[in-house]
Amino acid sequence: MNNFINNEWSPLEKKLVISTFFLLGVVIGFGFAPIKKGIYCGNNNGDMKYVKKEEND
Repeated sequence: MNNFINNEWSPLEKKLVISTFFLLGVVIGFGFAPIKKGIYCGNNNGDMKYVKKEEND
């Protein structure tokens, strides 16, 4: 165990550990994020008008 603590990390190992924890944080963040009103792409700036058709009785 003492040999593991004193071991030097290569730059590739450092990048791998940092990217692993970053991606793990992204996955955990998506898991805990609340989804409100579903998921949709695009913007909703209120520019659309929905016309309700009148029913003939």
